[in-house]
Amino acid sequence: MRISKRQAIQVHPVPSMAVNPKGPFPLEIFDEPKIVDNYSPEYAEDGGNFPLGATVQNNFTPLKYLRCAVCLVRVLETETENHTCED
Repeated sequence: MRISKRQAIQVHPVPSMAVNPKGPFPLEIFDEPKIVDNYSPEYAEDGGNFPLGATVQNNFTPLKYLRCAVCLVRVLETETENHTCED
């Protein structure tokens, strides 16, 4: 079977009201987002400048350790609710 390529043409005329959206929404909703073309990453692409413990899962922020005022044990910030001091 032979495939032939044809240029598409507009058969029906485009309505004159199709250009401007109308409705209960403000016109700011239909604005296109700004394209950022001069993006420079905060850290190097090879990962050499990332802080220790920074991963994609924690948004490249290092883990925070806190010290318990009672037993002086280092505890992760996410584990402070489960911490119990040992006597």
